Amino acid sequence: MTIGTVIVILGLSYALGVLWYELFNGKLPGPVWRVAAYPFLGIIVAEMLMPSLIAGDARFGGIRLLAAFLGSLAGVVIDLLITRLHHRQVMALPEPLAEHRAA
Repeated sequence: MTIGTVIVILGLSYALGVLWYELFNGKLPGPVWRVAAYPFLGIIVAEMLMPSLIAGDARFGGIRLLAAFLGSLAGVVIDLLITRLHHRQVMALPEPLAEHRAA
């Protein structure tokens, strides 16, 4: 993998991350790096696993485009699931008891 391929993956993962997060969630996550991190990992995993499954996939800059789309989609879905499960487990702190005043 050359440095040019890594730069293409970074740009593609950010662009696809913005697309998928906006389509699914309607907003981007707080940290900007997270928009590209999970799609980047998804693209890398898809590049490793999918070459044997898809023989006629088009390439751009050494990246299989269908694998990049599916991998980035899987990365965003995994991130959204992890975020949703994490926020379910976070419990609100109990409110302090208010003093009742006799009026």
